[in-house]
Amino acid sequence: AVQSTDPTNCGVVDGSITVTATGGSSALEYSHDGGLTWQPSGMFTGLAGGTYDIRVRNSADQTCEVSYPTITLIDKVAPTINSVVSTNVSDCNVVDGTIEITASGSGTVQYSIDGGTTWQQSGSYTGLLAGTYEIRVRNIDGTCIVSAADVIITAPITPVINSVASVNPMNCGVNDGS
Repeated sequence: AVQSTDPTNCGVVDGSITVTATGGSSALEYSHDGGLTWQPSGMFTGLAGGTYDIRVRNSADQTCEVSYPTITLIDKVAPTINSVVSTNVSDCNVVDGTIEITASGSGTVQYSIDGGTTWQQSGSYTGLLAGTYEIRVRNIDGTCIVSAADVIITAPITPVINSVASVNPMNCGVNDGS
C-alpha cells in the first residue's frame, strides 16, 4: 500500500509518502526516486510537490526490485493579485471610501483589508472610513496568503473656525462694519 499527503501550504515542504510492503527474502529497502537512493523505512517526509517513483527490494542481496505506479504530490498554488483600486472619502463626515481587489487563483479565493483578521469571498469593499488598509488574498482553504501594498484612503479635512471678531458700523447709515 502507498499513502501520500500533499504539502500543506505554498513554499512548505511537508508532503509525505508512506509505503507498506510485505514479503521478500530479507528486510526490505524503499526508494522514492526510482532506485537512486534507498532507505530501510517506507516513510518519506519533507517532500515538495512533484512525481515520485516508488520502489521496494530485498535489502540483503538488493534483488527482486518491484515498482509502484508513480505518486504525484501537488503543491498549493498561490493566488495572484491582479489589481487594487480605491476611492477616497468624497466629503467631510461621509463614509464612502471603496476598495476593489481583483485576484485570480487555481480555485476560489478570499479577500481581506485588515491584514488577514477577517476574510470574505468578494473583493469589493464599500462604506470605508479614511485610514490604512492592509490588503491580503488567500486560497479558500486558508493557504498561500499573498499581500499587496497597503491602501491609504483619505478624507477631506473639516475646516476649524478658530475665532470670529466683529466691528460695529461707526455711524448711522455708514456701512463700515466688519
